[in-house]
Amino acid sequence: MKKLIVMLGLAFIMILCSCNGNSKNEKINESKQTAISPSTARTTGSSISNEEVSIYDINNKEIGKIERYGILVLTDDSIIYNKIPTGSVDSITDMDYYRYIFKTKENIKLGTVKNWSYEAKYDTTVIGNSLYMYVTTGEISDIKNRTLYLYKVDLSNNSMSVVFSERGGFPYNTMTAVGNKLLLVRVVATGGSVLEEYNSETNKRKLLKKFDFDDRANTGEAIRQITSDENTISLLRLKIESGGKIRMYLDVYDHNMIFLRSVDVSKIPSNSIDSPENELRQGVSNFVVSNDYIYYANFSITRFMGKITNNSLHPIMNVDPEFEMASESAKSKFSGLFYQSFNKSNDLYLLSYTDGTLKRTTFNVDDERYYIINISRNTKNNLLITMRYKNPDTGEGLAPRLYYVNLSDLDFKRFIPSVLEK
Repeated sequence: MKKLIVMLGLAFIMILCSCNGNSKNEKINESKQTAISPSTARTTGSSISNEEVSIYDINNKEIGKIERYGILVLTDDSIIYNKIPTGSVDSITDMDYYRYIFKTKENIKLGTVKNWSYEAKYDTTVIGNSLYMYVTTGEISDIKNRTLYLYKVDLSNNSMSVVFSERGGFPYNTMTAVGNKLLLVRVVATGGSVLEEYNSETNKRKLLKKFDFDDRANTGEAIRQITSDENTISLLRLKIESGGKIRMYLDVYDHNMIFLRSVDVSKIPSNSIDSPENELRQGVSNFVVSNDYIYYANFSITRFMGKITNNSLHPIMNVDPEFEMASESAKSKFSGLFYQSFNKSNDLYLLSYTDGTLKRTTFNVDDERYYIINISRNTKNNLLITMRYKNPDTGEGLAPRLYYVNLSDLDFKRFIPSVLEK
């Protein structure tokens, strides 16, 4: 597997259900979250630096440039990105946030987070002219010395502010947008997890549901992820019974949180040979359900794309650990865009949520050595494609590139997978 998976020594990826018994494996590659915690940098002595990246159009013409650290968030007219204030450090203490405007090519500073440690970029969410993101400060591995913040970036006046904070909060909490509300899943230190509603207009929060988990007995229920479409809210619920039996359920509600149904999705196939059951315990980085089409990606190596039919889960195509979904800060109502990362094929797939039609294309640039690392998509179907190349033998690489293109620029053709099930 070509993706870099390293040991951070953190107890947070949720191989169990609370903060006290989780996997130590954290993907810090660019497909999810390029971020090294301050404690890790101090331990390894690694130098952490910003990276200057040029932005190109579909014709390989340079149209802009940014100096960034970590992964990017695409909005309808801009890029939200991080930047180390001093350019290069041995240990991150502060993190600047910037916005690059495509039309004017301006780089606007939004603010600075002191004692920055981690940001859950995979769950950044836009409501109207506001972007919401989870940021953790302090010692991420120490529950007593870390703080979780929900930040709001106001895109109308280029500012950022704290919505609320939680001492000892779990860094990998998840959220989704329903109208003008954020639905927030929070792992709680006392065990289990809660589902809360935050009204972005009134700034009020209220508890919707609570799920109990006994850390010592290693039994109970916990919410792994949450997503929503035009009509429904879907919770991915893990249940561990006494004796260690593990099941995963998809609980579906309407937008008023009226329960509709529950589907057993424990048959999501694991890419792990050594411990397939443990894959169900892993934290989930990407989870989309739209019109009964589902995509699942965890922090480990399991990926799944399929459909729910007659309350049963069926794959659309077999996928591997390098199969990823384009990140969306505002979810598309019509289709899902997927790509084969870290692969010279540079294949892209487009799945229609209306009729299940699957299309495929490739994205190659003027130097065919470049391969896709990450893709972001906005509501205007503009794509921000991160590309790199590193020689597997020498380690030498090409300068990273960003491509800002529209979905209509790509020539998708109908694709029928040859094998659907093993």
